[in-house]
Amino acid sequence: MKIVFILGLLCITMGFKNFDQSTEYDVKQFYEGVDSEGDTKVLTSGGNLEDAEVILVPAKLDEGKFKVTLTRKASNLYKIDDTKFYLETRYCHEYATGEEVILIVESNYGYNKGKVIF
Repeated sequence: MKIVFILGLLCITMGFKNFDQSTEYDVKQFYEGVDSEGDTKVLTSGGNLEDAEVILVPAKLDEGKFKVTLTRKASNLYKIDDTKFYLETRYCHEYATGEEVILIVESNYGYNKGKVIF
């Protein structure tokens, strides 16, 4: 009887709790995407020659807090929709497609450049 009461109380308490669903990830690098022209190839770190769709060049963004929409392009790589900019994250597994997020650009130097909050 005592266990049932405690479990019931726990369920009621958790039902009223407001869970924060936002998740924050570090931004490793910002890039500007340059569309490749014609038969542009890239040599991968694995020694493979592949066609290049977009060439990513390191970019510097203005520092600040921004509301943007992101779309996942590859593992830990997201495009800021309607721009030419991309961001590389660390350990981010969000499958975003036009998802509105908060992007915090803290610096253009160092180990972490900022944060993205889903």
